[in-house]
Amino acid sequence: MGLLPKKQLVLRRKDERSTKKTNVVTNIFYQISYELFAMLLPLFTAPFISRILGADMLGVYSYSRTLATYFGLFGMLGVKNYGNREISRHRDDKDLNLWFWSIYAVQFFASLAMLVLYIGYTIFFVVDNQVIAAVQSILIVDSMLDISWFLFGMEQFKKTTTCSTIVKLLTTTAVFLLVREPGDLLEYCLIMGGGVFINQFMLWYYARQAIGKPVFNLKRSLAHGKPMLILFIPVIAVSLYTMMDKLMLGAMSTKAQLGFYEAAEKIILCASSVITAFGTVMMPRMTKLFSDGNVRESQRYMKLSVEAVMASSFAISLGILSVSRLFAPIFWGKDFASCAYILSALALSIPFSGFANVIRMQYLIPNGMDRAYIISVILGAVSNLVANSLLISIYGALGAALGTVIAEGIVCIAQCFAVRKRIALQKYLNCIVPFGVAGLIMAAAVRVIDHVAIVTIPWLLIEIFVGSIVYCSLSLLYLYYTRNELLIAGIQKFSKR
Repeated sequence: MGLLPKKQLVLRRKDERSTKKTNVVTNIFYQISYELFAMLLPLFTAPFISRILGADMLGVYSYSRTLATYFGLFGMLGVKNYGNREISRHRDDKDLNLWFWSIYAVQFFASLAMLVLYIGYTIFFVVDNQVIAAVQSILIVDSMLDISWFLFGMEQFKKTTTCSTIVKLLTTTAVFLLVREPGDLLEYCLIMGGGVFINQFMLWYYARQAIGKPVFNLKRSLAHGKPMLILFIPVIAVSLYTMMDKLMLGAMSTKAQLGFYEAAEKIILCASSVITAFGTVMMPRMTKLFSDGNVRESQRYMKLSVEAVMASSFAISLGILSVSRLFAPIFWGKDFASCAYILSALALSIPFSGFANVIRMQYLIPNGMDRAYIISVILGAVSNLVANSLLISIYGALGAALGTVIAEGIVCIAQCFAVRKRIALQKYLNCIVPFGVAGLIMAAAVRVIDHVAIVTIPWLLIEIFVGSIVYCSLSLLYLYYTRNELLIAGIQKFSKR
């Protein structure tokens, strides 16, 4: 006889839970593997570029790219988070293609308008480096074609990471072959912008079957406008303390200071991208769990995410701070030695941004708490603008770095305040304190070595090795003890007998 329907249902649910767990683990593996790959590539390209282009040319690149990226942000509106969330909610619907095209239509026409405005800006207002500014318009076209939010919502992380990995390998090879002197800044801009352009076409190829033929529905597209604009407010607010600091540095300080900041920030962004990978993967999963009313499973995922993210955050933050004195001149060259202070300051923002990322991507956005999210990032943006106005004129790039730390701290506190009555924050804070203590002990051990170390690669490797051993040993000891409390208690009770 066959299985009873009830037993079949139970087995099916078990299989579904097993598949979901595997998908989450697999997606995290793909995303973190890519982020690690993306983090390692600059270790090869950044020293080369900093020496070839120099601080001034790197500052020109940073300023023009940041300005073009702002236009691209206005073209994307809030589609990154909104599109991801809506596709994850409706990915099983029959009219999925209509959902995609109605959202993408808003993105396309908004980006087209921004492209026209940017071209007008470069023609009538840009005087210096006009050709460089014009070439950066590729970034706005990239924004127009970006549908990564759709694949993220479908939890197709293997496809996005495969595309990005291939493109990064191609662009890295092109940089080494074509950028040979300071005058090759134009080639560098074309390579970096063109790489993203190729990546977008590859994403369209992968998504072609799921999205189907274009379907335009004006009424549905207009309906997406308001919620996209709501989620666009925090995007702009966040950009004020992630990109506006570069524009303010370019206006209030020198291009060299901007070049120093660009170099240091790139390392921080590469390192922290491993942390943000958790949020990228988990947001569509958490959205689906909340929409299905599966609170228990969502809480379990969130606790695991907090531990993983904060363990990584303290390791990266305090590790960078500890070795920055040797790292900066070795990595970028003697002319960039002052980057050590900027790098150390920016590293302090990582634990704040890491914890806020978990709260934002795994609770606020999946639960539609857009108002709390908006308020938190507006507070961060305002505090950053005030801090930059006061500090950049005095401390230059270091002042901008301190402003970023202040902004990230305020955003983290504001988002924690918004969810204080909904989730057990104290429980999460208790489980991350040991990682912070382990990080401080690691930093103290490395600083002892740093007092006698000279600026050479062997000494830098010694500091990294010692720091890694200390942090990993303490963290693993904590995890072993907390995960085996019952086992240890049983052994102690048996030994007393």
